[in-house]
Amino acid sequence: MAGDNLAGALMWDGVRCVISVFVVHARETAPALDFRTDQMAPRQVKVYELEDEDDLLPGRRVTEYDLIFDGVPERLPGYLEVCLGRACEVGGVAWLGFEGSFHFSELLTPDIASSIYGVCASGSPVELALEAEERAGERWREVLQRHADALAT
Repeated sequence: MAGDNLAGALMWDGVRCVISVFVVHARETAPALDFRTDQMAPRQVKVYELEDEDDLLPGRRVTEYDLIFDGVPERLPGYLEVCLGRACEVGGVAWLGFEGSFHFSELLTPDIASSIYGVCASGSPVELALEAEERAGERWREVLQRHADALAT
């Protein structure tokens, strides 16, 4: 399993595991995404359409999907890869972020790199940073910057 620090962060309320998937897309409403696999299924999926009041992503929207489990999934890295892959099929860029990490003015910036643990863009492979040391490193900031640049175009 991924490092204990990731598991602890995903169980931030001490009761359940919450995996937050953020998807940038051009649709009017949230894309329907199925986050079930043969081995795993969230107990609940909460969907939030996030308001871009300053129009920082013209013509696009951001939807957050909170995948709720009773505990941290056993095969977490593989499951996260599947979730992001599916999200990128409907959106341009998608990422996994910890609770409270989202703000339109900080999309994939170095300031929040330690709060983002997975990212992908349509047509590119999923990239994960499951350990705190990875998320704190320069390489991860560069990965996120590359994806932030894709959002700016």
